[in-house]
Amino acid sequence: MANVASITAEDLDALNSEKDSLGLDKRCGGVSGLATALGTDPKAGLRDPELVHAHRQTYGVNQYKQGRPQSLISAVCRSFKTPVILLLCLAATLYTVFGVAIPEERHNQTWIEGIAVWAAILLATIVGPGAVIQYQEEFQLCKLNAEKDVIDVKVVRGGETTVKSSEVVVGDILPLSEGDKIVADGLVIESDDLAVDEASFTGEAGPVGKDASDPWCRAGTQVARGSGKLLVTAVGDASDFGKTMSLLSFPERTPLQEKLAHVAALVGNIGLTLAVTYLIALLIKWCVVNRGFPLDKACHNGPVQFFLNSVTIIVVAIPEGLPLAVTLALAYSVRKTMKGQNYVRVLAACETMGGATAMCVDKTGVLTENSMAVTDGWFGGRPISHAGRLITHAPAADEIDPGLRQLLELGIALNSTASLTEHGRDLVTFVGNRTECALLMLGRKWGANYQRIRDQHDGTKDVVQRYEFTSARKMSSVLLRTPDNLLLLNKGAAEWVLQKCSNVALAASTSGAIETQPLDDATRAELIQVIVGMATKGLRCISLAVRQLSSSDESRQSDFFDNAENVEQQMTLVAIVGIKDHVRDGVPATVRKCHEAGITVRMVTGDNIHTARQIAEECGILTEDGVVLEGPNFRTMPIQEVKPLLPKLQVGYLGRRCS
Repeated sequence: MANVASITAEDLDALNSEKDSLGLDKRCGGVSGLATALGTDPKAGLRDPELVHAHRQTYGVNQYKQGRPQSLISAVCRSFKTPVILLLCLAATLYTVFGVAIPEERHNQTWIEGIAVWAAILLATIVGPGAVIQYQEEFQLCKLNAEKDVIDVKVVRGGETTVKSSEVVVGDILPLSEGDKIVADGLVIESDDLAVDEASFTGEAGPVGKDASDPWCRAGTQVARGSGKLLVTAVGDASDFGKTMSLLSFPERTPLQEKLAHVAALVGNIGLTLAVTYLIALLIKWCVVNRGFPLDKACHNGPVQFFLNSVTIIVVAIPEGLPLAVTLALAYSVRKTMKGQNYVRVLAACETMGGATAMCVDKTGVLTENSMAVTDGWFGGRPISHAGRLITHAPAADEIDPGLRQLLELGIALNSTASLTEHGRDLVTFVGNRTECALLMLGRKWGANYQRIRDQHDGTKDVVQRYEFTSARKMSSVLLRTPDNLLLLNKGAAEWVLQKCSNVALAASTSGAIETQPLDDATRAELIQVIVGMATKGLRCISLAVRQLSSSDESRQSDFFDNAENVEQQMTLVAIVGIKDHVRDGVPATVRKCHEAGITVRMVTGDNIHTARQIAEECGILTEDGVVLEGPNFRTMPIQEVKPLLPKLQVGYLGRRCS
């Protein structure tokens, strides 16, 4: 076993906190030296399970300590500190003392009124929506905080596997791809145009490139583009995100509670003023009638009774139940939303949602299940449709030309960063981009082993260049070296890839020779109709294409392959697949309830506009007079034209997303 003490937790924390690249080079000999000190193989990660356990003991677990909720006694004490409750306590004390000490009042059982006020105070502050409710909510908040950030992540431990983010330890190697959430601090050891969105951490807009010049990544950020591998250097409370979380405290009263508390105090002050005025007026009258202040008459409809009546005015005037009733209503709302699997961190969120009149929602993963399956396809000129069926009825292997199928299997495996985790024969968990996972499932049905294909080519000289997906290109590619030439494997938004194609594949030999025909205007129009037909059925359309290039061409410039635009031209279209993402159960009913409550639901998506329209109709979002508007058109429209459309705008197509 490697010596995990070759770098202490304190030394590692100092390097990580300060992003001390100079100290890293001097202390450990750079990133590779740190990996050696941690007993980590940059390619295979932590192979020994005992070493994983040792790192967890030495450097901590990837969980954040939650602030301890206040005790029940503290909650009770805090409830008794409010002005309203203090006034009521004073009134109850006076009622009780005078009711017991003065014989006449004791005979009239005035002390019972004091006991009743005490009972009301205890009911409001302890049993009711006071201390007990606050204690329960804070306890549940701590419990939920401990679980809300636990997600499945890919990790390399002898081989790529999937673990819970809470199981990640210092020294682990995390493969990163676009859209992945970074769950621990670390150093980038491999970067393929890797850029990270650090806005949630630093507030800086725009992705930040990560390479040898700036390898430090932080937990809580997200991969904006590219791919790479991360060596974990800090987890849990030792990470910058964990240190920030430890400074957070529980939220105070909501704005509505503050306003109502102010109203209660104002009304209470008015009541106090009236009570004092009443007491002074009656005392003056009593003194005038009795020509002085005879003590023997003080308890016979005199000052004592006047004082108790004044206290009664204060008790009646103070609306002590108003703030408490709001707390009860908000606490009930929080519990109800939590039962619906909606995590509520602050009570104020319930107030905000209660006043909402419009709701903008994403399509993928919100309205739909985000569980993709290939149901339709156009393969080498042969349309194949299994719409409405499960993935088990995807296009069969014998329906596709063997040579084209081999090309597709190669592109699906290599031009992807997603993976499948199999739990038995029929249970498969998607890890990574769901669209890529759907394509992997298609290859799996054909009998292809994507991991074996990757092992044959990744990490060797076969992969010449990777062109990661960008929103500007809406496609990704990988350039592969073959015995005879270079082969570009491309995947992206169907209509965008089609624009870059000049040929259509008809068949291919197992040796790699592709039979093609030119993509003329008639064929292009036919393929556009294929894409529109799939999109109108609510399918996400993805095109797969290839291009064969000469391995040596003197006319090419030396940096020819550095720019994706140079190689993603004159491609040969191999297939167009339609991927179905089913609408979640209950979404149409929920949208209908929102409409009945006066809430306008609008869908915002980056998918094909025809797909967006179809899904919106399935969900009940798009009505007969509803407007579907594309983002580029919306941004260029004059404000005078936009305003009349806003009330009817129900679907917004950003035109930016593709996988």
